[in-house]
Amino acid sequence: MATILIVEDEIPINELIKRSLQAVGHRCISVMDGKAALDEMDLVVLDIMLPEVDGYEVFRQIRGTPTIFLTAKGSLTDKVKGLTLDADDYLVKPFEMLELLEWGYNK
Repeated sequence: MATILIVEDEIPINELIKRSLQAVGHRCISVMDGKAALDEMDLVVLDIMLPEVDGYEVFRQIRGTPTIFLTAKGSLTDKVKGLTLDADDYLVKPFEMLELLEWGYNK
């Protein structure tokens, strides 16, 4: 399984994602801000609205690392922006954990 970096500043969501991914065998690293995310990486589950450095800037700096945006920004414009930047997927909060877990099985 993969080592997955979770970049989410809301602790309950961060922990839920981490526990769920670990339950199916992934190794997870959790960080709470964009600056810390730049030091880690395999698959990145990345929030857009982060303190210090926003998710878009983190994504620009980690080009080439598979990334799923996980965000409350759910407008069509936001989704198009994320996918146009070449994110591998764009999930909107609230999300179904199975949707995130399925992603790993189908790639």
